[in-house]
Amino acid sequence: MIFKEFSQSTQEVVTLLVNTLSNNRLSQKMLYILLLEDDSADSELIRATLKNGGINCQLKQVANRTDFLAELQNENLDLILSDYSLPQFDGISALKIAQETRPDVPFILVSGVLGEERAIEALKDGATDYVLKQRLERLLPSVQRALRESQERHELKRAEESLRQTDDMLRAVVDASPVAIITLSLDFMVLTWNKTAEEIYGWKALEILHQPLPVIPEDYKDAFNGCVERVLQKQTLKNLEFRHLRKDGSLVDINVSLAPIHNSDGSSCCFMMTAVDITLSKQREAERRVLLEREQKARADAENASRIKDEFLAIVSHELRTPLNAILGWTKLIISGRIKSERFEQALEVIDRNATLQAQLIEDLLDISRIIRGKLHLELTSVDIASVIRETVETLDLAAEAKSISLELNLASNVTNIVGDSNRLSQILWNLLSNAIKFTPSEGSIEINLKEINSTVQIQVSDTGIGINSEFLPSIFEYFRQVDGSTTRAKGGLGLGLAISRNLVEAHGGTILAESPGEGQGTTFTVNFPIKSKLVDSETIPRSQDSDKQLHGIKALIVDDEPDARELLAFILEEQGAEVESAASAKEALRKVGTFVPDILLSDIGMPEEDGLSLLQKVRKLPINRGGAVSAIAVTAFATREDCQKCLDAGFQKHLPKPLDADELISTVVNLTK
Repeated sequence: MIFKEFSQSTQEVVTLLVNTLSNNRLSQKMLYILLLEDDSADSELIRATLKNGGINCQLKQVANRTDFLAELQNENLDLILSDYSLPQFDGISALKIAQETRPDVPFILVSGVLGEERAIEALKDGATDYVLKQRLERLLPSVQRALRESQERHELKRAEESLRQTDDMLRAVVDASPVAIITLSLDFMVLTWNKTAEEIYGWKALEILHQPLPVIPEDYKDAFNGCVERVLQKQTLKNLEFRHLRKDGSLVDINVSLAPIHNSDGSSCCFMMTAVDITLSKQREAERRVLLEREQKARADAENASRIKDEFLAIVSHELRTPLNAILGWTKLIISGRIKSERFEQALEVIDRNATLQAQLIEDLLDISRIIRGKLHLELTSVDIASVIRETVETLDLAAEAKSISLELNLASNVTNIVGDSNRLSQILWNLLSNAIKFTPSEGSIEINLKEINSTVQIQVSDTGIGINSEFLPSIFEYFRQVDGSTTRAKGGLGLGLAISRNLVEAHGGTILAESPGEGQGTTFTVNFPIKSKLVDSETIPRSQDSDKQLHGIKALIVDDEPDARELLAFILEEQGAEVESAASAKEALRKVGTFVPDILLSDIGMPEEDGLSLLQKVRKLPINRGGAVSAIAVTAFATREDCQKCLDAGFQKHLPKPLDADELISTVVNLTK
């Protein structure tokens, strides 16, 4: 419709131009006129009539069919004048030939014998006009009219061709547009539908032309109709966002612009809609928004993590230095001899208590390191969890008693054994109970419940302590998190116990949950362990037996570059009846093996010049009677799982991390030498 209206308008303009200019062109142009006439006198009369009338022309006279046919090939031919009757040819035959070969050239019959009836037939056959020779004064206006009409037809044809080319170009531009261009009638019938519209919506032009627009979803129709009403009031609307329907029923995000199209009187006849698919750009924008939010969150998390770690490092420094201060202070007083005998035992208790505390702090740090690196290892066996709870409570009973805190045990008698690491399970319970004791005021109470629910064993530790703020509760099990990380906090410790406990519980396939009504209302920790039927056997370390001189007759060689460490080991072993030799280096140890063949070798790993691993490799090359097959224990501060495996691979039978437990050391030596 749009293209058609444009064509009609163009035709009107062309017609006006032709009517204005055609007469001037007729007078200025040299015309080529073909005259079919056998009478020379008539020919001259016609020539004179045209000349006198102001017709600037070249008149070519022919009298037979052959010459007529030849002249019809002249491309410059403007007009044909033909007599009706010739000796061997006639005007009607000439007209038929002219209509077949040069239908665009006007054909006028000029004859003295042409009757009215025959003239009318000639006009029907395509003749432009006829003039009687008796009334030759009519020739001039007839020729002028014929030439003018021919010129008009020629100009219109040229204009129509130009218009067709323009229409083709416009269609090509519209179809090549990356924007969907759709023309709609006032009742929303589709008038034009370009290639991009086909690509966006899925309908081909043949399917949708002259059909109601099907792309507007029901919930968008009111909004769209409102926009169209504004457009019909001669408004142009740009960059409207809608969701449109595709042929397959899917929705697509569209940027829409609407513009009115007017009639010549200014009224709206239809409107145009352009549509751009912005689905991908909106997706990308959403993705950019999500990435930005993630980046901002990651930055905030990193900054928060850095702050937390800084606070944690400050706490670590404080918590390690505090017991160290007590240890060093009392130790110096003892060495100086300033401690009276009645205070000596008190000093030793303080040193022991703080050394134990410091060892626990270090062990917590090592556990966290193992957990973070995924190196936590469990020695699984069948565990009577009720017994573990009782032993842990006994260990902490004095601490609870010191604060007048009551410990209430409610242990179901029918609880099934679970598969777990007895030491790690004890660690979990110790962390929970010690935490409860720490944060429960004097005269408070702690309740420990054990029961079996379906296929799980459930342990609950409930206290009447200070409780946990609801904002901090979700973070209670995270690394490096404490409710109070300030220098003015009332409670000590690294705050790693709960994080370690959570990971140990999850390593056993269980879950742990913290609940608190709020600050000052106590806390309940609930731990659930699965009951497994298939048990995993594991090597267990027997406890030392309460008997004197368990190492009587045993020869032990101690290798350590630290004198204090050598003296401590020697003291423990000699107390149990062992014969002990010490060496400060691997080189010295090899010399002593030549004269002192040990039953057990206890060696540090990290030593100057040559480490314990290299020492053992050399010892293993010795003859059996010189100690080549001696049992060996790695006694070292390298305490990771990897360190342990490295020692075992090197030939050590056992790996004992520092600080040592005396009972465990004695038990291990007994097992390796019996």
